Amino acid sequence: MKYWTKLIPYWFLLFTIGFGWFILAPLDPILATYLKASPTAIIVIIDAYGYAMAVIGLLAGYLASRITVKITLFASMTLSAVGLLGRAITSDYTGFLLFALLGASAYPLALAPVGSISSSINRERSHTIIGISVGILFIGLAAGDFTGSALYSIIGLRFTLLVPFILSLVAAASIFFTLDSYPRYYRGRKLRGSFRPGMLRNWWVGFTVASLSVMFGAIAATSLTNLHGFSIGVSISYSGLLGGLAFLGSGLGAIVLPPIMEISNRLRKGLVFTALLSFISIAFLLASFVFSRIIGLMAIGFFAFGFFGNAYWSMALTSVTKYADDPAASGFATSMYSVIANAGVSIVPVLLGPLFYGHVDAIYGTAIVIIMVLLAAIVSPFLKVRQEVGSEQ
Repeated sequence: MKYWTKLIPYWFLLFTIGFGWFILAPLDPILATYLKASPTAIIVIIDAYGYAMAVIGLLAGYLASRITVKITLFASMTLSAVGLLGRAITSDYTGFLLFALLGASAYPLALAPVGSISSSINRERSHTIIGISVGILFIGLAAGDFTGSALYSIIGLRFTLLVPFILSLVAAASIFFTLDSYPRYYRGRKLRGSFRPGMLRNWWVGFTVASLSVMFGAIAATSLTNLHGFSIGVSISYSGLLGGLAFLGSGLGAIVLPPIMEISNRLRKGLVFTALLSFISIAFLLASFVFSRIIGLMAIGFFAFGFFGNAYWSMALTSVTKYADDPAASGFATSMYSVIANAGVSIVPVLLGPLFYGHVDAIYGTAIVIIMVLLAAIVSPFLKVRQEVGSEQ
């Protein structure tokens, strides 16, 4: 059990990153007014974490694999604290975006080397370690989404934005005093061969699930107002609930399902099972969100897609480590997966999200989402589940 205690500070850092990221989502209309920007411009700020992973994710994986995990985690906690503080004290859009990008750079530095961390600590439990790590990040996303509007109503916008900064300081302190326990023993192999063509299937799963998870959480407030006529105040409240349930489901799904499939030795069946239920749940989410005003049905759809979608995402992430026989290469493989997934987070919500602001366009948006998730489900039987060095299956 000793290796589990090493992971607790790391997991708390991931929680604070997720919390600071999506505390903004239910405040979309408020931030638009405060920063004198459009709701779509606020989505760009929320997507800053996706941009950061897309741009520096590979660098983060390289640093973790070729130098040490300790250095990347130290950089992550520092950038997170500075960015979240700057974001809280600035009142113009440009400054807010720049500090958001700075804080967002903590995300790839913390998550990209998760393959190295899992392979170094206990390779036989990689699905469990990665699943819990991803799950706790999403629990943080859920906590931010759930509490954003409530904190705003109690303490106002400025102090609400300071809460993630305070949590980041606690995370920094816990990481600082436990960094020596983090793994730094790698076989030292070169990273050549870290990419295999079979990974492209995994990448599509990562791209699709991550981008849609973030998109629906980010657009909920504006869509509820434009599509269904809810007031801004009611939309903010409901969007916090829906987004929070989606990310709570994501966290629980990643924490619960991958370990069960790994312990029971049903990884292949687990991939197909979670892929199929991801498709069914996104269809239900779309039907309730676009074609009804029943918040209870929307809540079920958001939670279900989060639960099954992120379990599938996490297992597909762990699957790419099966192409590598070295912790360094495993970390770089998960970095590549994270970069592609967050390229989707950077692009899809901005381009596809506004389609769900109008009744006619929402039909086209629904069709596109269905096709994306269907393709992600189709590749599930072909994802790698065993360690076979040099093989693509």
